[in-house]
Amino acid sequence: MLFAGIDWSDESLEFELRTGDGDVLEEGKVSTKPKGLIELFNRLDRHAPADQIGIAIEATRAVWIQSLLDHGFTVYPLHPASVDSFRKARSAAGSKSDKIDRRTIAMYLATFCAELRPLRPDDPAIVSLRLACEDRLRLVEEHTAKVNALQAMLKQYCPFFLDFFGSISSRIALTFLQAFPTQNQMRGLSARTLRAWLKRRKYPHRRRIDAMVQRLTAPVLHVADHLQVAKAPQLVFLARSLMTLNEAIERQDTFIIEQFNALPESHWVRSIPGAGKVLAPAVLAVVGRDPERFNGPAQAAGLVGTAPVTFASGKSKQVRFRRSCWKFARRTFQLLAEQSRLAGCRWVTMLYDRLRASQRGHHEALRAIAHKWLKIILAMKRNGTPYDESYFINSQTRHLSHTDAQGT
Repeated sequence: MLFAGIDWSDESLEFELRTGDGDVLEEGKVSTKPKGLIELFNRLDRHAPADQIGIAIEATRAVWIQSLLDHGFTVYPLHPASVDSFRKARSAAGSKSDKIDRRTIAMYLATFCAELRPLRPDDPAIVSLRLACEDRLRLVEEHTAKVNALQAMLKQYCPFFLDFFGSISSRIALTFLQAFPTQNQMRGLSARTLRAWLKRRKYPHRRRIDAMVQRLTAPVLHVADHLQVAKAPQLVFLARSLMTLNEAIERQDTFIIEQFNALPESHWVRSIPGAGKVLAPAVLAVVGRDPERFNGPAQAAGLVGTAPVTFASGKSKQVRFRRSCWKFARRTFQLLAEQSRLAGCRWVTMLYDRLRASQRGHHEALRAIAHKWLKIILAMKRNGTPYDESYFINSQTRHLSHTDAQGT
């Protein structure tokens, strides 16, 4: 087995690959962007198959862990304090640099590998679901960016269209925009032509058609003809792009739902309040199938990003927002916190109100709820049982009673 140490920052990814005898096979620095990670994989794969390479990375800097697991590497999360002590034990001078750190991490792994517990790669079906959910998120983010770009352009060059349909990203609205990409073309339609056009496309909201006809002659902000003509190709491009993205998201949703329904875990994940057809598969994609995938809730919280980071030195102590985490997982669990609150989950509502009353911000309160949801869901995964709110509330009551008794 070969041993690699990775030390990363926002700007670069430092790595070293060595044998158990101490021979350095590969070392260097790559970009933290996706292409840098691909380069890292290629350089390591030259020396051995992925399943014969152990990679150590500090547990609090676990942003790359999921990609490493999906590639097939054996990943060992290390506690930063252990690595720091090992570095100091190796050199009385206490020198520290990125090169020294990556070498220290690799040597630590080679020395203590038999005593360390690796993260376990998940079932291929779960990995497939996870990749599909992450791809869907990228499609949604691209869709949001193009909707914002289209809206900004319409405000300047075609304000007539902004509230003509219920949504500028609906299929009928995008089809209309491609057929009539300038404000003059839209306002030049007769009532009869507009009604016929909508009828051919089976527009379902008949009550709105009269209001749309009246809009054809209503006053609107004037836009110079040459500006309308110049921007028409870009408006058509955005409309076509959004239609393509809408179709891609629909296909992705169908694929995800089919995969999710085929998994035995789907029955208990669906029982979580607020976990709908999009969010439930994402939750399962994050927590996975293997009950021993995480060493404990603390490690899971570090990877998912639901727990803050504590910096303590002497009498100084600071609690900060955790920036280094699996962003997809944090977004999923924070969204679950919000959706469960909107779904009327009793303990979520009570905790949210209490946190807001104590001057916590909206997102900070949601992260605290997400942290509790992570613990609950990990317990549900271990037992394979659906969510029971009364059981959770009774457990909380017993815990508080036990805490009060210890305090007295």
